[in-house]
Amino acid sequence: MKGSDEVVEWLIHGARPASNTREVVAELCDRLIGCGIPVWRFGLFVLTLHPQIMGQAFLWKPGVGVEVRSASFETFETEAFRQSPVRRVIDTRASLRRKLGGENCPSDFDVTRELKAQGATDYLAVPLFFASGGVHGATFATQQPDGFTDAQIAAIESVIAPLARVAENRLLERTASILLDTYVGNNAGSRILAGQIRRGDTATINAAIWLSDMRGFTRLADRLPPQTLVDMLNGYFDCQVPAIAKHGGEVLKFIGDGLLAIFPIATGAELGPFSCSGPLLVCARQLSK
Repeated sequence: MKGSDEVVEWLIHGARPASNTREVVAELCDRLIGCGIPVWRFGLFVLTLHPQIMGQAFLWKPGVGVEVRSASFETFETEAFRQSPVRRVIDTRASLRRKLGGENCPSDFDVTRELKAQGATDYLAVPLFFASGGVHGATFATQQPDGFTDAQIAAIESVIAPLARVAENRLLERTASILLDTYVGNNAGSRILAGQIRRGDTATINAAIWLSDMRGFTRLADRLPPQTLVDMLNGYFDCQVPAIAKHGGEVLKFIGDGLLAIFPIATGAELGPFSCSGPLLVCARQLSK
């Protein structure tokens, strides 16, 4: 299809200048429409390596832009996700298409019924194969009266492989950033990604240091079941970390039941009195009993 080769070339060359997945999705859809493919709704669904988020969805509509939704690990265990077209194409590794026009269109998925009610006439879900071996998904829908033509479907299929490469590249960049932020802190992670990786590289930080642990943890560890202990630690840190972040702090390390954080101080600024928030103190007292 005329113009689709240019979309493929753009993806092959890294989808520049789009710097993140949201921008890639927005420009991809604009380019597809520009070459005559009447995309009305597009979705990119990727699994992530994140301590709290199992996956992300990037959903685009004309005039609305790209909406980013994050799904928890629990979401992936729900019946709604198990019965979704995206889960179907990931599991089967095969494309799925539903023509939604007319009275007798298939109605085996909640999302296709919803899209039909909104005026969609055709729906295509495809697997995205990453070089790492992972399988992710993308969906295309149109309101064109007769749905996608054969030429339009062929043009869409031609962009799938290069789109998978770009999506994987952006996902790897995000994963590296998340892992560094999680295990070494935001500021240190940014410096590492910027190239400060040589042994002996140092930086001076003017900061107040927070170091705390849970009172009586050793005694609790001896008498509580492992999962109960882990759940207690999660609850304990869920109280501390948001309070630290709210006051401009950065968690550097979790040490068993201990936590190390810093509160950077601007050059020339004076360190005033600091007090913990009420919820943090209440939570710490409750969990240490």
